[in-house]
Amino acid sequence: MNNSKKRSFIVTMITFILMISVTALRPVHADDDDGPEYTISKLNINCQIEKNGAVRLTRTVTYNFDDDADGLTYQQELPKTDSPYHVEKVEIADNNAKLKPIQQNNSGNNNTYTVTQGDKSDTFLIKTYHSVDCDNNVTIRYVFTMNDAVTNYADAARLNYKVIGNDTDVTQKNVHIKFNFGQKNLTPFKTWIHCDAFHTPNVSAKDGTLCLAIKKLPANKYVEADILFPKSVTAQNPNVKNSPIINKTIAQEKKITRERELSFFLNYCLLPLVIIGYAVLRFLIVRRKTQKAKVLKVSEIPHNFDIPTMPVGMANALLKERGTIFNDKGIDKFNAFTGELLQLHNEGKIKIESLGDDYRITLKDSSIINGKFSKNEDIYSLLFYVIGDGHQLTLNQLKDAVMEDKRHAKDVSKALDNWFSEYLETVKRRYTIPVADKISDNNQNYLTVTLLILLGWVNYKNWDSKIVIIALICLATVLLFLFAYHHNTNFNAEGLKKYIRIAGFQKMLHDTSDFKNSQLGDLILWKDILPYAAGFGLAPKVLERLHQDFSDAEFVSTFGPNNNFYYDDQDDEDFYTQVHSTFSDASSRASNGSSSSGGGFGSSGGFGGGSGDGAF
Repeated sequence: MNNSKKRSFIVTMITFILMISVTALRPVHADDDDGPEYTISKLNINCQIEKNGAVRLTRTVTYNFDDDADGLTYQQELPKTDSPYHVEKVEIADNNAKLKPIQQNNSGNNNTYTVTQGDKSDTFLIKTYHSVDCDNNVTIRYVFTMNDAVTNYADAARLNYKVIGNDTDVTQKNVHIKFNFGQKNLTPFKTWIHCDAFHTPNVSAKDGTLCLAIKKLPANKYVEADILFPKSVTAQNPNVKNSPIINKTIAQEKKITRERELSFFLNYCLLPLVIIGYAVLRFLIVRRKTQKAKVLKVSEIPHNFDIPTMPVGMANALLKERGTIFNDKGIDKFNAFTGELLQLHNEGKIKIESLGDDYRITLKDSSIINGKFSKNEDIYSLLFYVIGDGHQLTLNQLKDAVMEDKRHAKDVSKALDNWFSEYLETVKRRYTIPVADKISDNNQNYLTVTLLILLGWVNYKNWDSKIVIIALICLATVLLFLFAYHHNTNFNAEGLKKYIRIAGFQKMLHDTSDFKNSQLGDLILWKDILPYAAGFGLAPKVLERLHQDFSDAEFVSTFGPNNNFYYDDQDDEDFYTQVHSTFSDASSRASNGSSSSGGGFGSSGGFGGGSGDGAF
């Protein structure tokens, strides 16, 4: 895995962590384009079981509003379509003041409420008119009774009730629920709570109470209580069935538990196990298949003073395969092409001339044209035959072409990609182990797919319950790629040897500021070295060092009066900067504007699922 892949991996991991952090930390509001935004910071529910089998609910909700609001709503689902109910009172208070009762009428005036049928025949809706200013909080208390809530069976009474329905569109925090049965020493007394959130139950048969605390209940999730208790609690209940219920309920709850465990495994454990298992498999493949040659650190690579015999583009492609040894000097195809132009000039295949603030490039040897590509896809054909006059072109001519015609910019960008891709393919073919390349590419694909799956998984599931699993998966992925990077060189023996020599030569150029005058050698040698300095992005650094030790007269004597593009170090006007900026601008212009809750938890079938709080 080369440095570019390593950087891609690091960037991908950071992006993934930021995205899941935003997902985890973003506030949840009521998402209704027609209503105000709000959160629910506190919910207290007291359920009093009456002798006649009714349930008397005292429900106290605290809203925090981010918008102005006209009022509040609460919809309650009934045990049966025709079940009697009675709303005793509604109380309200702003900003933690004392609760005060309001009137029920149809006037629509402030501090009044109405009770009507809800959106289904088995629901009723309490609509409270109470204006609330932005950034204020309001607390409302509903007190109502529902008949037919409890059924008396032959061996026990049963309350199967979704005390919090799934119709609330925001997260509800600091939830406290209490059931009072009106007598102590309850026998039998069995309870099951179905809740897709961390909850703390406190069951006391001796005191005749059941309490439940939930720190944070996600939006549209319900809390269901399935409770068996003595028939004496509801001795006056007219809703009676003569069949036994205890064993049937226990069997039903065992089935729900098994289904919930299977759902938890499939939704929370299977995917992480598959990902981690595959990571381990890839680890073993990398360890067994990849080359055992030692990967040298930057400090271990020796300086190399021998000028490379390969083209500048090939040298850059070789470094890109493993990665340049300097993190601040990544492989840049624009630098590489600038270096190759200088190299071709040295070889007499092109001629570069300085024209004041412009440079003319003349084609001398057409063998540099790559016949594999069409005229618009080969960089030299495009420059000389399409943009130029068939023989030569100037940098200003090239700049005008790519800035005035976006088609030319796209062609130049694509042709330059083709040029560098040819070198990359040559490096892979000559100097790498095919299986190592395949493993490295597969590892990168595995990382990308894994993080995309995890991101979707985090958004699909409750974040809190998976933070440890996500951390373990990320750790396993990081360890896999660190191991792959330090042990998978990709190179065969010849490739590794050439890589060390090229990296050592790059290191020598990078460290020219540490050299003494005697180590710089004859200036004529630097005529062949400068193309590589340009290709590695080190030309300005090298030129600065050379100008410290050689005079302008020595430069003119060595390179000639018309070859000052080698050594001209004027800011933003030298040959290196202008070529790089021209091709970089072409690439930028070419790219700008171009088109290119599963599972959940089991339910025992209790009523109340369609209940929920809201605002308008």
